Amino acid sequence: MVVVAMAVLVFTATASVLTGLRAAPAAFAGGDGFVISESAAPTIFSSQVDMDMASLLDSMPDITGTSPEVFAFSSFSGVSFVVRGVDLAMFNSTGPSFRHLTLASSFDQRMSAVVGVRLLDRLGLDLPCTVPLVGSYSSRVEFVEVVGSFETGTAFDDELLVPLDTARYLSGMPADRASIIRVGTSEPEWLADLLSPRSARFALFDLSTSKAMVVPGQSFDVSVGVRNWGAVPGSATVTFSVLGSTLASEEVELDASAEATVTVPLTLSQLGTHTVQVSVTGDFPVALNATVTVVEPYLSITCPSRVILGSDFDVLVTDQSGSPVEGASVMFLSQSASTDADGWTTLSAELAGTADVTASSPGYTEAAHAVEVVDASMYPDEFLPYVTSFTLSPATVKESEDASGTVLVENRGNVSGTFQLAVLVDSRAYATIEVVLDRLASRTVSFTVSDLGVGTHTVQVASFSHGLTVDPWFSDNPDLVQLVIRYGGSNGLTSASSVPIYQAAKISEGNVAVAVFAIGAISALLATLAVVSVFSKEVHEGRRRLGILRTIGASSSAVRWLVFTQALGSGLAGAAVGAVLGVASALALASSGVFMVFGHRLELSLDPTLLASVLLGAVLISVSSALVSAELAVRETIVSSIKRLPNEGPPPVDVDELLGDA
Repeated sequence: MVVVAMAVLVFTATASVLTGLRAAPAAFAGGDGFVISESAAPTIFSSQVDMDMASLLDSMPDITGTSPEVFAFSSFSGVSFVVRGVDLAMFNSTGPSFRHLTLASSFDQRMSAVVGVRLLDRLGLDLPCTVPLVGSYSSRVEFVEVVGSFETGTAFDDELLVPLDTARYLSGMPADRASIIRVGTSEPEWLADLLSPRSARFALFDLSTSKAMVVPGQSFDVSVGVRNWGAVPGSATVTFSVLGSTLASEEVELDASAEATVTVPLTLSQLGTHTVQVSVTGDFPVALNATVTVVEPYLSITCPSRVILGSDFDVLVTDQSGSPVEGASVMFLSQSASTDADGWTTLSAELAGTADVTASSPGYTEAAHAVEVVDASMYPDEFLPYVTSFTLSPATVKESEDASGTVLVENRGNVSGTFQLAVLVDSRAYATIEVVLDRLASRTVSFTVSDLGVGTHTVQVASFSHGLTVDPWFSDNPDLVQLVIRYGGSNGLTSASSVPIYQAAKISEGNVAVAVFAIGAISALLATLAVVSVFSKEVHEGRRRLGILRTIGASSSAVRWLVFTQALGSGLAGAAVGAVLGVASALALASSGVFMVFGHRLELSLDPTLLASVLLGAVLISVSSALVSAELAVRETIVSSIKRLPNEGPPPVDVDELLGDA
């Protein structure tokens, strides 16, 4: 019984600790809520999600709260712990709620920190106090004033809650990002089914057009990504329409978690700005929009606004899309010329004064550009650069698209020089372009504005400025499918109690599973060998008693029943005692704070099914090993069971040998 109890004790304690270890990653969710993290991140600590997703989620009627949070790690007085950047009001809205929150009068949520009660005990702090925090991913130090404590009854009690900006500084997280967003919902089944559908479900993303501006009848391509984020293969019809009129449709078949790009050519004939809508129907319809402007064909002229008398100057003729126009007729004073394949031609400044350079081509609206021909002797002998014009096109772009800027710079002096052209975006330096200008010359400078965030920006060059609007690729409506696609998706989405949304428990889960299996299997094997060995030895040593019972008339079945009852009693008693001692040992180890997992105290998982299995397994092993040994014993002859066998005791003494010849 003692051996059975010891074996069950070891296995129960080991299994309880390892089961708690496997569930440790879910501690970052603080319960059974939902957690959104970056699916491509190798761990939850390197996850980065967009902060604006929290506000979009808040707009949904079934979402009760969101909490964007940033993870960092630090240590103090030899104790390592999790630093979680939060907004306390949002943190408490997603659960679990504070059982108590004690704050000093000097509490300022933007600057102060609060500590969990268990971490407070480990650190041994006297509140309020100042604690230095060392960055976990960079050589940074931040001093925070810990002015209060809290208790939630969860793993949060092992953490230090700091302002979001403090955690971002320590971890190097960008200002518009968070590690995770915890989500509270009044309809968890709805949210889980929405994100992890059991049928084929389609979403659209990356809608784009090959041209933002076209002429009537000109073909342009519309492309859209289609993703099946359901659990099974399926098909969907992607429809392309303008003003409710369907222009094209495509049938798409996709496997589960697969995606494809659909591209169709369209033409528009009516002048104006048109909204092209791309939609997919089904139990969860989705629609995205893009705009295309239809204009009459027109020409544009690019050339200097001022040239020196007697010099030549170049002229570029392009169409409304910026493409060069070959064969356009260019007129200036009494001169005429035609553009080459690249849209260029050369004219001469033969007379002083101001005149228009005109360009015409069949099917295009004529263009004109004023050019001043000046006498150089009338200008100062110095370098005088001026920015005379600035254009930015287009005025609205999508994310990842570029806008092109064109600046005309003139030298109004009679001396050549170099000019540093500064481009500002939202009053901050964006680019500096070096411009070399000859005397009284002008030059057209082009640059590209890219990688701007969604919103309206101001692009400034000298005294000229233009607005640039950056639109998202996706419709920012309160539609969670758009959020899933926009911020990265995963087809394995459930609650935090198992595998949290976007794999929030993605913290070496595979390695933990291997450890659980390996150590658990070794513990079970050692326990089994110990029980089998003890019962086999006990029955083996009792063979003489079994032989005597058979001599006085006991049957083989009676002997087997005797062994069975004894083994059953010993197994039950030992298993019960061992299970109780094992659970008590595991609880003692966990409460002692010896086991810390990812900065959290290990929370044991006492599974009644596991305990019942351990008890049943111990009894079965005890009875089986005893019966096998008993079966071998009863099959021996009665004489061999009763007589002394080799190695079972000292051999009989030979009296003659002992006395010798005496």
